[in-house]
Amino acid sequence: MALPMAQASARECASDLGHGWPPAVGNYGQAVETLFDGKAQRALSLVSLPKSGVETGVALLPGPGDQAWTLRYSRADKRVYSWNSGTRQGGVELRVDQQPDQYQVSIPAPLAQRLLHSWQAALAAQVPGDRKAPVLDGDVLSFTVDGQRYSGTRPECGAGRLMMKQVALLIEASDTKEKKLDRRWKDLDESLDELQQLLGGKAG
Repeated sequence: MALPMAQASARECASDLGHGWPPAVGNYGQAVETLFDGKAQRALSLVSLPKSGVETGVALLPGPGDQAWTLRYSRADKRVYSWNSGTRQGGVELRVDQQPDQYQVSIPAPLAQRLLHSWQAALAAQVPGDRKAPVLDGDVLSFTVDGQRYSGTRPECGAGRLMMKQVALLIEASDTKEKKLDRRWKDLDESLDELQQLLGGKAG
């Protein structure tokens, strides 16, 4: 009975995530992503654009062939989005002339690929194909998974809640000594098992 109940709860869990950037956010979001990762090809990423405070991001960068991927956590040194009242009319300034704080470690390729496929399945289940990202006046989260972008507010239930738990594990791993990383990867793998069960075996 546990699995049908989990699937039912997943359906009942509302999410406002939609495709693309929310209106009027794209230039800002892209500036943050470029600051964090330059032109690097991200297989998976999440960028957090808060209403106040500094922006943060997590990215998985594929390695060559079957080699390990790179997990990178980035945090702006100062808030990128700034309202500049120095001009007569005022205006938005995107402060990208800065060096973000960054932490990165190698993550085993099979685990990184499992995370990618799990998030693809979770987002496909949560976000109807014709739903665009909503207009937001507050915190924005934007995922990119294998070239597809999904944006909205922070998920608080169902598959989205598990994904945010996995983001927290990735951030923790990015600043973990190598000898303790196996424990982090085990925790992540177990969380992906939970997500797979919630999605009815369609992930991972």
